[in-house]
Amino acid sequence: MEKSSVKSSKLITKSNIKSENESKSSLCSDSSGQCYMKRENASKFSPLLRQILTAGAPILSTVAAGFTTGFSAIFLPQIQSNSSSINVTNEESSWIASIAAFGMAPGCLIGGFIMQKYGRKFAQYFLCIPTILGWLSILFAKNVPFLILGRLLTGLATGLLGPPASVYIGETSEPKYRGFLLASITFSLSFGILLCHVLGTFYHWRIVACVAGVFPITMFIILSFVPESPSWLMTQHRLKEAEEAFLWLRGNSHDALFELESLVKKHDILKKEEDATEEQSSYEKLKTNLAKPEFVMPLAIILFFFFVMQFSGVNSVAFYTVSLMKNITGAGNEYLSMIIIDTVRVLVSFIACIFLKICYRRTLMLISGVGTSVCLLSVSMFMYFDKTTPNNSNYSWLSMTFLIGYICFISFGIFPLPWVLQGEMLQQVTRGFSSGLTSSFNFICFFVVVKTFVDLSETLETFGVFLVYGCIALIGTIVLYVILPETKNKTLQQIEDSFSSKRS
Repeated sequence: MEKSSVKSSKLITKSNIKSENESKSSLCSDSSGQCYMKRENASKFSPLLRQILTAGAPILSTVAAGFTTGFSAIFLPQIQSNSSSINVTNEESSWIASIAAFGMAPGCLIGGFIMQKYGRKFAQYFLCIPTILGWLSILFAKNVPFLILGRLLTGLATGLLGPPASVYIGETSEPKYRGFLLASITFSLSFGILLCHVLGTFYHWRIVACVAGVFPITMFIILSFVPESPSWLMTQHRLKEAEEAFLWLRGNSHDALFELESLVKKHDILKKEEDATEEQSSYEKLKTNLAKPEFVMPLAIILFFFFVMQFSGVNSVAFYTVSLMKNITGAGNEYLSMIIIDTVRVLVSFIACIFLKICYRRTLMLISGVGTSVCLLSVSMFMYFDKTTPNNSNYSWLSMTFLIGYICFISFGIFPLPWVLQGEMLQQVTRGFSSGLTSSFNFICFFVVVKTFVDLSETLETFGVFLVYGCIALIGTIVLYVILPETKNKTLQQIEDSFSSKRS
C-alpha cells in the first residue's frame, strides 16, 4: 500500500511539468462524462480569469436565489390589486410569500448529500431543474396552487445551492482570491434582490419571473466549460482528473504546485486510513470522521456564526424594511424606500468583496460586529426616546441614520463571513455533509427570526427587539473574536491541519 501511495504522489508531481498543448480537442471529460474546456484553450486566459469563470456558475445561481428572496415584495402588491387576473385571499398571499422558506432547510441537506456523493458540479447541474421548473410554474400560473408550487420549487433550489456554492468556490480558488470570490455570493444575493425589486417596480411580475429563469440556464452553460472540484476528485481517488482540474484552475506557479502536492499527500493519508478501516461499515467510518476535531471545531464555529448573523436581525430588517421605515420616519413611498435600502446593501456587499481581499477575517469580523452592535443599540435607544418624547422630531432622523449604518456594518462583515468560512474551514472528507448541516441551520434560524419579529415587536415593541438583536450581536462578536481562527491567505489544507493539530 505504501508503494502505491508514493507512486501516485510521484506520478502527479512529475506530470506537473507536462506541456499545456498535448490535446487537440477543445473539451476534455472526466470519467463521469462531464466536459469542460481543455487546458490548451484555457491557458489563453490567466488563472484568475479561469477561477472567476468557475465562480460565475454559483454566482449566477445566487442571483436567481436573490430573485426568490425578493419576489414576494413586488409580487403581492400586484396580485392583490383589482386588475390582477388571479384572485388571492390574505391567507393565500401569506402562503405564497412564506412557502419558499419551507424548502430551503431540507434543500440544504439534500444538496449536501448530492455534492458529497456525486460532486460539486453535478449538485449545481441538479439545482437548475427545480429553479427552471419553479420560475416556469410562476410564469405560466393561472391559479394559486401553481404559484405556491413555483415558490416551493424555487425555495428548494435556493436550499440546494447553499452547500455547493461556497464549497465549490472555496475549493477552486487561490487563497489570495478566495475571500473576494466567496464574498461575491452575498453580493450577488443582494444584487438579485435589488434587480428583482427594480424590475418589479416598473414591470409585471410575469416578466420578472421570465428574467429570473435566464440565470440558471446561463449557469448551466458556464458549468460546461469549467472542471469539477480537485478536492472532491481527490476524495474519489481520481488522481489524474484532480491534477488536470487543479492545473486548469491554478496554472503551474510554484505556490499552485506546492498546494497540489499537499493535496496529494493528504489523499495518501486518507487512503491509508480507508485501507486500515476497510472492514468498517460506512456508518462507522462516518462516525469516526465526525469525532475528529477538524470536523467538530469548524462546524461549531460556523454554526455559532450563522446564529449570530441571523439573530442580529439581518433578514428581519430586510423583510420588514418598508414597515420599519414607516415606523421611524412616517415615509409613504414604499418602493422608493425598498430600493434605497437595497442599493445601500448592494454597494456595501461589493465593498465587502474588496475588504475580504485585503483584510484579515478576524479584523473584519470585529469591526463589523462592534459597528453592528453600536448601531442596533443606538436605533433601540433613539426609537425609545422618540416614543417617550414624541414632540422632539430629531430622534427620528437619528434612528434612521443608525439603521442605515447597521445595514452597512452588517453587510460587509457579519453577513458574508459565515458563507466565506463555510467554503474555507470545513473538513474535506465530510465537507458535503457538514456544509449541508450549516446551511440548513442557517435557513432554520432565518425562518425563526423572520417569523418571530412581528410577535416580538408586539410584546417588546420595536425598540425592544432592536435591543435584543444588539445584545446578541455584541455577545456574539466577543465570543467569535476569541474562538475564530484566521484563514486569510492559507490553503484549505493548512486550515484543516490547524484544527487537526489541536487533537489532544
